[in-house]
Amino acid sequence: MPTDIPQLDVEIPEISQVAFVVEDIEDGMDRFGAVLGVGPWQLYRFEPPALHDTTYRGEEHDYSMILALATVGDTMLELIEPLSGPSIYTEHLEEHGEGLHHVACFAFEDAPSVVARFEEAGMPVLQSGVYEETPYWYFDTAERLNGVIFETADNVDALPEPDDTYP
Repeated sequence: MPTDIPQLDVEIPEISQVAFVVEDIEDGMDRFGAVLGVGPWQLYRFEPPALHDTTYRGEEHDYSMILALATVGDTMLELIEPLSGPSIYTEHLEEHGEGLHHVACFAFEDAPSVVARFEEAGMPVLQSGVYEETPYWYFDTAERLNGVIFETADNVDALPEPDDTYP
């Protein structure tokens, strides 16, 4: 348990997203649909060339994933199936199996300044990238947030239409 919990000058206006890593995206959508009535889902393949400028643990690194997004109330539920390359998603599956991975806030007025504040507080970016015109960052918060990673993104409204929908 960390003893050095920094006080960030960051106020979270909302939890925009709750995300889970899954082994199989269709199985995950089926289970969340059957048990919680979640759906329909919008599917996105995050892979080059739409996914670019990716980093993993501080170095340029290629990876890809498929995402399923659904809305529950005012919150986005995200399922992530890693497709290729090492990532924080493959780490999670190897270390913990399927399950809760991160929470996110996409409502910051100045996401890059939030990134700087997390890094200055000793919680660096674990993984980042740009999908089309939407940059995103995951921070090293798991030790300080009871195992949960925190994510933010900028320009989320620029996400293109999904690649597919389910069901």
